[in-house]
Amino acid sequence: MMERKAYPGKGQRAVVRFFTEHGGLLVCGLFLLAGLGLAGDYGIGWDELNQRDTVKDNLRYILGPADRVVTRHFAHDRFYGVAFELPLLLAEGGVGSENYYYIHRLRLTVTHLFFLVGGFFCYLLAWRLFNSRLIALFALLLFLLHPRIYAHSFFNS
Repeated sequence: MMERKAYPGKGQRAVVRFFTEHGGLLVCGLFLLAGLGLAGDYGIGWDELNQRDTVKDNLRYILGPADRVVTRHFAHDRFYGVAFELPLLLAEGGVGSENYYYIHRLRLTVTHLFFLVGGFFCYLLAWRLFNSRLIALFALLLFLLHPRIYAHSFFNS
């Protein structure tokens, strides 16, 4: 009998090629699935209600006939921007529920999705800088697997 040589077949090479070409999307997709399961484990941030109130005031100013900017009671509220929080507030209205559990869950999921989009662009940037998909995938994994950064990807907009 002849012994078979240990060369990878065409099917194995195709799998490796597919993973190296689409590795960034696959990893981000896996982390999205994991994030959907983990989103309920995180609570609200200490300043989330202040963020929502500030954005509600800004939305009232944008939509309504307001003659002045609403002054807030806390000096640190001036640091909350509306570029990310306003679409979140509008998405909350699309949920159609006043139950804060569902609103909070939506906020966690959208914030995490935004983080994963940023992670994918980290992958693309590393790919462009190093001209290697393997190094880009390693950079993406370093970014996504950092415990503090990943935990903050749910509640820290």
